[in-house]
Amino acid sequence: MSTTPYAILGLLSIEPMSGYDIRRNLEESLSYFWSESYGQIYPALRKLEAARLIAPVKQAAPDTRRRKLYTPTATGRARLRTWLGEPPKPQPPRHELLLKLFFGRQAAPGACAAHLRRLRVQQERLATTLEGVEQQLKAERRGHPDLRYWLIAVSFGLERAQSLIDWSDYALQALEKA
Repeated sequence: MSTTPYAILGLLSIEPMSGYDIRRNLEESLSYFWSESYGQIYPALRKLEAARLIAPVKQAAPDTRRRKLYTPTATGRARLRTWLGEPPKPQPPRHELLLKLFFGRQAAPGACAAHLRRLRVQQERLATTLEGVEQQLKAERRGHPDLRYWLIAVSFGLERAQSLIDWSDYALQALEKA
């Protein structure tokens, strides 16, 4: 199974959601380190339901928007738990900025420095956003059993952003010396 169904099972383990809810949650919480498109979500929901890893939630009153809510089955939760225990697959390195810097001698004057300054600004904005997310989580989800895990993921993003800010400063200084 690809990673998409596990991302969906993970979200459904928090609370029952529709395909729309899954997409919204991906955009609001996981998008800092994971993404899925509508084109991936709905086929994955159909496959998860066909494999009996998720099931529709029986709603007391029909939703006026006719959204179908899903929740993991016991088998789905077991499959998620097994997957969570497996080591993550190595990600092949692909970083366009580093590729451009590697061949930077061939670039127009100032192009590499401009890329680095842009990276620095993007990471400063990301750090500010993640600090807001961290405060919002602490305020709105206090006492939630998943809060500490969510904060660990946010702290990774903050540390990574700060590391890239520091690295971009180093790289800009190295370019000035050349």
